[in-house]
Amino acid sequence: MRHLNHHLLSLLGLRPADPPPVRAWAVKGARWSEQLTETELHAVGAICPHRPYRRGEHVFRQGDAAAYLYVLIEGHVKLSTPSWLGSERVMHVCGPDDFFGENFLTQAESCAADALVVSERALICPISREQFMTVVREVPSAALAFAAALAHRNAELETKLGVMSQPVQARLAHVMIELAQRLGTPTENGTYQLQVELRHDELASLAGTNRVSATHALSLWRKRQLVKGTRGHYQVNVIGLQQLVEELELEAFK
Repeated sequence: MRHLNHHLLSLLGLRPADPPPVRAWAVKGARWSEQLTETELHAVGAICPHRPYRRGEHVFRQGDAAAYLYVLIEGHVKLSTPSWLGSERVMHVCGPDDFFGENFLTQAESCAADALVVSERALICPISREQFMTVVREVPSAALAFAAALAHRNAELETKLGVMSQPVQARLAHVMIELAQRLGTPTENGTYQLQVELRHDELASLAGTNRVSATHALSLWRKRQLVKGTRGHYQVNVIGLQQLVEELELEAFK
């Protein structure tokens, strides 16, 4: 009903006041498990067993109680919220070794977004406060690795704040580069194979722009061989996109 009311208001040219921005909690690209030995990883797994998910299954929904910290072992999870028009605002796409979900560390009472599995399968380890304290006692190196991951997140947020002031093409290029390097597979000549099903409107949401602008940019990039393929099967020329960002930054200073 809320989405219907908002849609009717939009048709009348009356936009409701925007709610405060929702910021779903996630730590991406920290590679924390690489800092642990196989023995330590098995010890963490024994304390916090993982569970399997399938494509289209929700890990949690917006408004659910924030009781767990989720560690993604395998697969991809999309964090999103509905917009005032009833569409979707994508905030994060998480991959292996990423943390997500409001939890006992964030002092949130409820989940700020929907967490949806967008890969064929996923393995996810939910960690309660009690389990986390057990990990701290029994596998202290895991706690140190987690602290390092939080520091990585703070640095990532500072970088993202700077990117959001750049032109649309630069913002979208940063999104594609980050997704390719974090979730893709390197092939050759600076190209990555990115197999994550993201529509143009979802990529646009990650870059803070609209679908029309994202589609236009991707069309231009295809002509320059910077991006090939389509939804779910992208070939991303990371070196080429990095050069494009430099070109756009130079133009901005002219």
